[in-house]
Amino acid sequence: MDQPDSPLGAYRPLTGLKVIELASVLAGPLAGTFLLELGAEVIKVEHPRSGGDVTRQWRAQGESPLGVSAYYAAANGPKKVVFLDLSVEDDRAALDDWLKGADILLQNFKASSLDRLGLAPSQIAKKHPGLIHLHLQGFLHEPDRPGYDMVVQAETGLMALNGEPGRSPFRMPVAMMDILAAHQLRSAALLALWEREKDNMGSYVQVWLDASGLSALVNRGTEHLVAGSEPQALGPEHPQIAPYGESFACACGSRIVLAVGNDRQFQALCGAIQRPGLAEDARFSTNPSRVRNRKELAKVLAQALALIDGADLLELGRLRGIPMGRLNSVSEALLHPTGKAMTAEFSMEGQTVRHMRQVAFHIQRNGKLST
Repeated sequence: MDQPDSPLGAYRPLTGLKVIELASVLAGPLAGTFLLELGAEVIKVEHPRSGGDVTRQWRAQGESPLGVSAYYAAANGPKKVVFLDLSVEDDRAALDDWLKGADILLQNFKASSLDRLGLAPSQIAKKHPGLIHLHLQGFLHEPDRPGYDMVVQAETGLMALNGEPGRSPFRMPVAMMDILAAHQLRSAALLALWEREKDNMGSYVQVWLDASGLSALVNRGTEHLVAGSEPQALGPEHPQIAPYGESFACACGSRIVLAVGNDRQFQALCGAIQRPGLAEDARFSTNPSRVRNRKELAKVLAQALALIDGADLLELGRLRGIPMGRLNSVSEALLHPTGKAMTAEFSMEGQTVRHMRQVAFHIQRNGKLST
């Protein structure tokens, strides 16, 4: 059920849209859930003999073995689930009947398996010319190589940037390659729908995990492309801005992170912590000098912030326009009003579950709030 404080509210602009989702694990299902939250009818097809989507079996240590897994609930939401074996002719025929009334087909099968499953792009386009066929794949230049988030994190260079200097890199704490690809799928789906509005023609759209990951290198990848340098892991620190990313313990025991992006903000920070002379110190007076001397700056800031209550500092930051925030645990973040607004509660397979919403925007039409 929808909570009144969710970003989207009760507005459902995609009501009437029908989506057939053959995708499993995370990226494809997240895209399907996004469309579902916008009002589309999403029918999720799972294999009857394999136990369905593999994430049904992915449970954290200590998670109850009963009911749907948290991972499966996170990716899927309250979709209608049916079971079909596309290696069986009758089940392929059933799917083909559903596609006659569908707007979007979303799948992540290997390219070499599409023909035998009745999902070859040419076949789909001929039978269903208005259908938008979204195909998630692992690797742009290796169409039959299975795509796994961990592998893509490693091969796109993103994992090498995630960790402390001089130490082994870490995988990101969520399947970021899948999440990035899900955003590409959403964008592609909406673009294809817009194109179909103009000419009534469907589309075959390919999205790749590795290309999605590489797109996310943005400024770190451009460090190499422009300057020829090899971007390194910096822990929480930002390579071009200081103080940005470091966290500091306050007198109350809480930790505060700083995101000071310009000299004016740094001057305001120095005033807030009663160290105005820092802004005139040649080591710290400009952003380039702060980046060069960030270790010394961090020591000075750590000493100053250790004497200040975190709540008081956050209030000063709010009043003086200094970007900073409290370092929250996941449970603390979800207790925040925005965390509550981004939490959806629904019934899934007879069980009441909650997960994180995939729509994080609100739409106004002609200046009027949608309801």
